[in-house]
Amino acid sequence: MRYSEEQLQVDYRLLHDLAEPATALLERHLDVTKSWYPFEDVPFQDARPFSHDGTWDPGEYPLEPGVRSALIVNLLTEDNLPYYTNTLLGAVSADHPLSEWSRRWTAEEWRHSAAIRDWILATRAVDPYQLERDRMVQMTGGIVPESPCAAEMFAYVSFQELATQVAHRNTARHLDRERQGKIVMSKVAGDEGLHHAFYRDLVAEALRINPNYMMVSIQRQLRSFKMPGQGIPGFSEHEVAIALSGIFDAEQFLEAVVKPTLDAWDIDSIEGLDESGEKARAKIHRNVQGLTRLATSHRRKLETANAS
Repeated sequence: MRYSEEQLQVDYRLLHDLAEPATALLERHLDVTKSWYPFEDVPFQDARPFSHDGTWDPGEYPLEPGVRSALIVNLLTEDNLPYYTNTLLGAVSADHPLSEWSRRWTAEEWRHSAAIRDWILATRAVDPYQLERDRMVQMTGGIVPESPCAAEMFAYVSFQELATQVAHRNTARHLDRERQGKIVMSKVAGDEGLHHAFYRDLVAEALRINPNYMMVSIQRQLRSFKMPGQGIPGFSEHEVAIALSGIFDAEQFLEAVVKPTLDAWDIDSIEGLDESGEKARAKIHRNVQGLTRLATSHRRKLETANAS
């Protein structure tokens, strides 16, 4: 959807008004975040040179297919961060606090890529040759969910960062063979939770500043939400495998991502909405009902697939 010049001006004013809250949220993030080093928990002592013949033996690190798919999608999503950074930086001026936040966010997300990839290469948990081919396809394609304005991007990333945290955390629980993989994925999940908190609370401030505009933005992003990673080769097949493994599916998106985020925003308590805001709020409830039906349908399909 393309926004009119008038709508973009509303977005611009909102960004201006969010400067002070964004500064406070960045300071909070810097106070609570903990530095960690991506190389400390990687078992480099187990690493060996690769053969240069393009072969990989899955028996060297046995994992069920859904867990391998989760590692691939999790890592390649982190790799694709520059495209999200570009979207955010394009919306704000260089001296806006959200520019400083974006740089910090980028630095922390790169740490995730480094830690996960080094662990994968040291353990040979995933085919490194296919992983690199898929990375090149994804990053040269540059396919990421696009938001037409900053307000919708903030709404999208609020859901997406929490969904990513859940996926990383659940992947960690499946890495039973040795401790380091769990530690790496758990540290990444911890960062993602802090990123979610930043965007969740930024949206809460935006709802206070312009509740109608933000309610519409939230509804549009909830209605059209797609997980990042659409440009990864075989993404649909990976999604199915991940769901079958119990790592992330429609029900977890609803119960662990959508409902907690909407509860944090307490959208039903917001007063003074105009017609557009009230309609958007009603649509959000209908979207949740639709997600509930979808989650029930998916759960039945997964139960049937796991039973067969």
